Amino acid sequence: MLEPRQLRDTRGKTTMKTKKLQKALAWYWRTFPRIFLFLVIIIALFSIIWNKHQEECNCFKMEKAGKEGATHLQAICETLQNQNFTVKRSVMDPLPIPYEYLLGFPPTRKKYLSIGISSIQEKNRKYLLKTIESIFKRSSPMDLKEMVLVVYLANNHFHLNKKPATDIKDEFSSYIESGNLLVIYSSLASYPSLEGLKRSFFDKEKKIQAKSKQNVDYAYLVNFCASLSHYYLMLEDDVICANGFFSVIRQYIEDKNEPWTTVAFSKLGYIGKLYHNEDLPKLARFLLMFYSEMPSDWLLELFYQSKAQKKMITFTPSLFQHIGRISSFHNVENIFKDSEFHEDFGDFGDFIDASCYTDIAVFQDYLAQEVCPPGRGFFWGKNVTTGKTFTMIFQTPIIPLRVQIYTGSTKYPQDILHSGYVEMGKLKTEENGTVTCKYFRKVGDFHIGQFEMDNYEALTEQIDCLRIQVTATQKEWLRIRKINIWVKKD
Repeated sequence: MLEPRQLRDTRGKTTMKTKKLQKALAWYWRTFPRIFLFLVIIIALFSIIWNKHQEECNCFKMEKAGKEGATHLQAICETLQNQNFTVKRSVMDPLPIPYEYLLGFPPTRKKYLSIGISSIQEKNRKYLLKTIESIFKRSSPMDLKEMVLVVYLANNHFHLNKKPATDIKDEFSSYIESGNLLVIYSSLASYPSLEGLKRSFFDKEKKIQAKSKQNVDYAYLVNFCASLSHYYLMLEDDVICANGFFSVIRQYIEDKNEPWTTVAFSKLGYIGKLYHNEDLPKLARFLLMFYSEMPSDWLLELFYQSKAQKKMITFTPSLFQHIGRISSFHNVENIFKDSEFHEDFGDFGDFIDASCYTDIAVFQDYLAQEVCPPGRGFFWGKNVTTGKTFTMIFQTPIIPLRVQIYTGSTKYPQDILHSGYVEMGKLKTEENGTVTCKYFRKVGDFHIGQFEMDNYEALTEQIDCLRIQVTATQKEWLRIRKINIWVKKD
C-alpha cells in the first residue's frame, strides 16, 4: 500500500500530465484553425497562380491562332487580289513609265508604222531637224496617214529640251497638228543608277554611263510606242531616208512569209531596225535588264537571237544613211556610212515566188537566192566569164509588164555586168540537176550595168524563167543588188 506521501506524488504527477495534455489540446485547437487558414490561403494562392498561368497559355494559344488566322486571312486576300493578275497585263504590256507630252497628242487609232528617235544634246539639233524633214518629205500623203513619228528628248535636264522642242514646233507644226509627230520626255528620276557601273566593254566611266543611258533611253522610247502601231522602226537623230521608204517596208512585210523578230533596213548600228509592236514591251524590259552590260547594238543581236531568229535579216539596198559626224553621245566623231544606201531608191516591183540559180562562183554567203524576189540582200560572184548565167525560175508562170535589174553598188561601182543580155524562157525543165527552161528568147541588153524594159504591154504569153547571160569575160566581180519585176494581175 502506498504511503500518503507517495500517493500525493502520484496524484501530483497525474495532475501535471492532465494539465499538460489540456495545454496541448488547447494549443492545438488554437493553432489548427490558423494552420488550416494558412493552408487555405496557400491553396487559394496556388489556385490563382495556376489559373493565371492557364489564362496566359490560353491567351498565347489564342494569339497564335489569331496570328495564324490573320495570316491565313491575309493570304486569302492576297489570293483574291492576285486573281486580277494576268501575264499579258502584268508582264507583256508596256511598263507604267511616266511620260510628258512636249508636242502633239497620241493618235486616235493604231497606225501601221511608228518611227522612234531618241535624241540628246543641243549640238545635234541640226541633224535632228534634217532627219525629221527627210522622214516627212520622203513619204507620200498616203504613207503619212499610216505613220506616226515619236521624238524622245532625253537630255539630262528638262530645260535643255525646251529649245529643240521649240525648233521642232516652228518647223513642223502642220505635222504636229495632223497627228504625225509627237515629242515626249520622261524624268530621269525614274532612271536606274548610272553611277558605279562595272567596266566591261568600255574603257572610260563616262563612256559606260553614256552607253548605259542610251539603252535606257531606247527602252523608254520603245515602251511608249508599243501601243501606237502594228510595226515599229528605230532610227537615230542623224539620218536621211530613201524615197518611198515606207512603201518599200510595207510591201516587204506584207509579202514576207517566214516569221521574224528584227529586220534591218540599214546595216549601221541601231538605224533602220524594224520590230513587231507586240515585241516592244519585251524589248524594253530586255534593254533595262542589261542596260549596263553592253552597247545597244550588241543587245539588239541578243534580243532577236533569244526569240529564235538565227541571224539578222538585212534588206538591201539600205533605206537609211547616217549623215552625222558628231555622235549624239560624248561628242565622239563618227563618220560611218552605209555603202548599200541609195537615196533615190527608185521603183519597187512586185513580190514574186521564185528561185534563183547561177553557175558563177559565189563569194562567201552572197548567194543567188539573196537577191531573188522577195530579195533581202544581194548576189556577189567572181570569175565572171563568157557563157555564165544567172537564172530565175518562177513558181507559177507570170506575164511580166516591166523588168529592172541593177548591178554594182556605191561602194563597188566597178562590180557591174559589163556585157550581157536578158532572156525570157518557157517550159520548165531540168538539166544536169538544175532547173531551167527549154526555150529562151532575148529581150534586151545591159547598159552600164543596168537593164530596164517596160514595153511588155502587148505581151500576153506567160513565162517560166528569166535569165541573165554573160557575153564577155570581165576581171571585176559581179554584184546584182536589185531585181524588180511587175507582173500582170488577174
